[in-house]
Amino acid sequence: MAPDYRTYSKEQLEEALDSIDKSRFPERVAQIEKALKQLSESAATDETDKEAYLLPEPETSEQQQRNVLALFGMISVGLVIGAMLAPAYFHSFLLADEWVTPFKWVAWTAVTIVFLVSMKYLGHPSELRKANARLLAKGKKPMRKDSKRRAAGIFIGALAIALLAGFAVFRGLPVALHLYVMDAKPSSMVITVAKLNRRYRKKHCNGKIYLKEYEQQLFDYVCQVVSRTSWEGLSPGQKMRLQGSQSALGFLVTDGYAIRQSNKK
Repeated sequence: MAPDYRTYSKEQLEEALDSIDKSRFPERVAQIEKALKQLSESAATDETDKEAYLLPEPETSEQQQRNVLALFGMISVGLVIGAMLAPAYFHSFLLADEWVTPFKWVAWTAVTIVFLVSMKYLGHPSELRKANARLLAKGKKPMRKDSKRRAAGIFIGALAIALLAGFAVFRGLPVALHLYVMDAKPSSMVITVAKLNRRYRKKHCNGKIYLKEYEQQLFDYVCQVVSRTSWEGLSPGQKMRLQGSQSALGFLVTDGYAIRQSNKK
C-alpha cells in the first residue's frame, strides 16, 4: 500500500525523494514531487497573506516603550486641547472682527498639518496590525493593506482629528490667550438681540442668544448669560448689556442682562 504523502512534512518528503528507487516507483516519485509543490505554493500563499493582511506579531520591549511614549504624547495633546476648550465651553467669547481672519488662517494651517500627520500615523503598518489584532480577537476577518475600508477609516479618522484641532485653535486659542497672556480688564458692552433659539435648553448651549453686531462671524451668539426667565422675556431688537472682560482679542462674557427702556411721553 502506497503511503499518503499529503500528510508528510517538507523534510519528510525531501528525505523520501532522496531515498526512493526512482526507476522502480515512478508513480510515488510523481506523488512526492506533487506534494512538495503543493507545500511550496501553500507556504507562498501564507507569506503573501501575511504581507497583505499584516497580522499581529509579538511586540518587542522597544516597541512597548514606544507605545507607552506615544500614549503619553496623545494624552498630553488631549489635555492641552481640553485646557484650551474648557474656558470656551463654560464662557462665551466674542472675537474682535480684526482677529477673525488671522485666527482662521492659523486654524486652517493647524487642520492641514494635523491631517497630514494623522494620515501618516494612522496609515503606519503597526496601526493596521493593532486593528487586525482587535478584529481577530472578536472573531472577525482582518483587513488587508489595500482594503477600501482601511483607506476610508484612515481618511475619516485623520479628518476628524484635524477638524477637532482646528476648532480648538480657532475657538480655544483666543480664549486661552485672553485669559493667560493678554491684559484683559473687567468691562461691559451693549449689544442687540438678533434672534433667539426656539427653546431655552440646547445641548452645550442653554439660552442661546444671537447678536446683531456679530452676524458676520461664525460664532455670532452667546450662551448661558441670563436665566431662563430673563431669556424668555427677550425679543429681537432688544438691547442687552454683557459683562465680562475685554482684551485686544475680544470680549469674554460672564454675565448679562436686558436693558429695559422706559416709555417717554
